[in-house]
Amino acid sequence: MSNPLLTPPPTDLPPIPFEDLVSKAAAAFPPDLAPTGPEILIALDVDGTLLTVDGASKIIVDTVERLQRAGVHVVIATGRGIGATLPVLKEVGIHDGWVVASNGALILKIEDGKHTVVHSRYFDPAPIIDQVVKVYPDALIAVEDDTFRYRLSRQFPPNELIEEWDLDDMEGLKSKPVTKLVVRIPGMDRDFFAAEMAKLDLSSVTPAVGWTSWMDVNAADTTKASGLEWLRRELGVPENGTMSIGDGTNDMAMLQWAHHSVAMWGAIDEVRACANALTGPVEYDGAGAVMEALLRRK
Repeated sequence: MSNPLLTPPPTDLPPIPFEDLVSKAAAAFPPDLAPTGPEILIALDVDGTLLTVDGASKIIVDTVERLQRAGVHVVIATGRGIGATLPVLKEVGIHDGWVVASNGALILKIEDGKHTVVHSRYFDPAPIIDQVVKVYPDALIAVEDDTFRYRLSRQFPPNELIEEWDLDDMEGLKSKPVTKLVVRIPGMDRDFFAAEMAKLDLSSVTPAVGWTSWMDVNAADTTKASGLEWLRRELGVPENGTMSIGDGTNDMAMLQWAHHSVAMWGAIDEVRACANALTGPVEYDGAGAVMEALLRRK
């Protein structure tokens, strides 16, 4: 279900009792957090937050279901495209609601398991592709457009892409606006890759480097936070009813946006600094503990 490129390395922490994580999560809630129910929107990252490489645990599925029954807006907020997000909804038990996908470029309304795109953000990928291939002509390029499939310059290594894809030439990749561009250089050190990408002129777009030599690129000012703010206004949720849980660099804006935000243990320091609180690693159901604490509030 998951993808190791999207998921942090396994934790080296000794086991943490789930009830300890619940107590810690409850103690971190701000006193002015809106009551648990329709005034709460909780945004949940997927890989490394809800899912391990083995999928979602029983605790995650149970807490998501109970929050929905309580009227809470449980929103999946992910860098994944539509094709890779829809199976997650089935796995965690979301049949109706909302999704912020492709790092905020797409907002989906889910009704009876079926999706409708209600909001989207596109950009011209050509200037970024030209910059990348000039310096690294062998870089792998992928774009996601209105077909909601990837089009690739060359095939990615096995099991790296979750979405369906087709091959295209470089001119084809640059030919029309896209919701997301992916740059991947297999074998390159992640920090070196991030430093190399930082040398490019990315001022017209929103980049995010993942756990390895992989960079997502979206339209300017397009993040999970921008998508969630659009949705918050659409749903009429108060600002003090917003929560988020995440672990990646593409979660940083979302963590800063929420009234109460929680970073997963596996997050790097840069991501942790954007959150109000820290929970246990995904292997110990850290996100499930936050959701359980939200359910137990009086």
